[in-house]
Amino acid sequence: MAVESMQMVSIIGKFQQLEDVIEACLDAGCFHPESTADITSDVEGFSQINDENPYGGRLQKFHEALDYCGIKPELVPIPEDLSDDDVDVYINRLEKNLHTVQTRRDQLQKEIAEKEYAISQLQHFYSLDIPLDKVFASEFIKVRFGRLPAESYEKLRAYRPNPYILFVPCSHDESYYWGMYLAPLDSVEEVDRVFASLFFERLHIPESTGTPHEAVAFLEKRLDTLRGRLKEQDKIIDRYFTEHREECMQLYSQVKRNYDAFEIRRFASRYGRSFMLLGWVPESQLADFKRYIDRVDGIEIEYSRPEQSKRFEPPTKLRNRKPFRPFEYYVKLYGVPNYREADPTALVAITYTILFGIMFADLGQGIILAIAGWLMWKLKRMDVGKILIPCGICGAFFGCVFGSVFGYEDLLNPLYRLLGFAEKPIDVMEDATYLLAFSIGIGVVLVLVAMIANVYSSLKRRDYGSAFFGHNGLAGILLYGSILGTAAVVVTGVDFPVLPLVLVGILLPVVLIFFKEPLGKLAAGRKDWKPEKWGDYILENIFELFEIILSYLTNTVSFLRVGAFVLVHAGMMMVFFSLADILPPGVNIVMIVFGNAFVTVLEGLLVSIQVLRLEFYEMFSRFYIGEGHPFEPVAVKAE
Repeated sequence: MAVESMQMVSIIGKFQQLEDVIEACLDAGCFHPESTADITSDVEGFSQINDENPYGGRLQKFHEALDYCGIKPELVPIPEDLSDDDVDVYINRLEKNLHTVQTRRDQLQKEIAEKEYAISQLQHFYSLDIPLDKVFASEFIKVRFGRLPAESYEKLRAYRPNPYILFVPCSHDESYYWGMYLAPLDSVEEVDRVFASLFFERLHIPESTGTPHEAVAFLEKRLDTLRGRLKEQDKIIDRYFTEHREECMQLYSQVKRNYDAFEIRRFASRYGRSFMLLGWVPESQLADFKRYIDRVDGIEIEYSRPEQSKRFEPPTKLRNRKPFRPFEYYVKLYGVPNYREADPTALVAITYTILFGIMFADLGQGIILAIAGWLMWKLKRMDVGKILIPCGICGAFFGCVFGSVFGYEDLLNPLYRLLGFAEKPIDVMEDATYLLAFSIGIGVVLVLVAMIANVYSSLKRRDYGSAFFGHNGLAGILLYGSILGTAAVVVTGVDFPVLPLVLVGILLPVVLIFFKEPLGKLAAGRKDWKPEKWGDYILENIFELFEIILSYLTNTVSFLRVGAFVLVHAGMMMVFFSLADILPPGVNIVMIVFGNAFVTVLEGLLVSIQVLRLEFYEMFSRFYIGEGHPFEPVAVKAE
């Protein structure tokens, strides 16, 4: 549970040295720049550097060319003898070659689209067994091809007395009739008006030779030829980049580095012929940074701790052991921890894995889930995959505890007897009451752990009011524990003096929590500790106190879902086994396999969400702020 310690770096030098300083920061890979505008905007003589990036046009041309060719840019080592002139010459040559290919491809794609459209229209008229060229060549009759809505087709009956209203259907579906109507030249305008009122939609039928079937066959052959030519153009592009890939990526890397380096200038301020650049460096990488920055002669460098740089909030760089690092993904979903608060990643890793394992307790399914998580990470680099690996293993462990293997509840009985048990120690269905009570116990422990984490985090932030007098601080721990203790004494009937417990354990922390704000200000040495209006303060805190006590109950009871999901797992597998029992041999095996697959996927999703909900709402809300900003060192990255 650690946040990397930071050092503020202040660099001052002659303006012509700024480029060398930026190059050193890029090479170091551990410098997080901070905008100097916050401290120089009101100081006369200082100005921000907002020059237009001269490498933006070159970089855009590279991206357009690579995107057009479907090539992902890569960063490669840059030869020392490359210059901006080399980049310009290459880009011009690349644009010229691609323009020629692009023009040909556009023409081919246009022709292909025209032919595909023609085929799609002709297919509606396959029932016409007449040459289309003769239809279009008619001198005395006009022919219109198109489609009518099904409702309009029924209305044509009203026009039967008119001999010129003649529609010949060729195909239809539930919504439309495709066909043609014919009209003599001297009546075509009147007929067009009638069909327009019936919502007739004209379709463009390309002039073709032969019947629709013959025309489509001819067009498909032509389409194959055009597609072959299009593939040839794609091959030309592939061959070009196969031959020039190394040169292309070297020049791209040069442009991208120059562009990113120039963008860093915007963080600096200029004062006459000098510049000032500020940033953060992790203490663990300070020696490496000094090795790079010291190669620039004639600059002044000052290092200071965050406590000395109160105008800037240090960025947060999480530092966790390897088993815990995957769970940084969940922590960052809630927000990056503030530099001065505790990193909860280790706590999340331990509690999330254990809760998931209890709720997804099955030896066989847990192993499958762990394998699936490993594949998700190896093949797709999905962060969730690395989280599922320990969760699946923990689920397999608790599957051994509860005796569940792919839904079979008695498969591990020989193992239990070998260990000296008469039967499996925990039967989920028979011990449901104890299981739910155990879930409440887990909730109590984790709520207390979250409160202790809040005390630690508050002290680290020097928020003494929250640490000592908050409902999640020491006063809250005393109140929550005393409420639980009083309830236990009443329920069990143990001979214990309840009155002192109520006075010291309940009444005293209630008063402290009620006056948390003024007490916290007094502890911090502030003179404005009194509320502006005592009446408003008292009324507001009465309702808040009621909500706080209610939240203790709801947060604890919320952990019932831990035991409930154990019961749900057993119940769902019992359903599939019951279905398998009524099916014939062979088919029942399919049902059991399907049931296991279904339960593994569904429960894996639901348990992941429910455990994350417990982490965020029942635990994080008690101690975690998450208002920090991540450590993002300047570096050249491919886009």
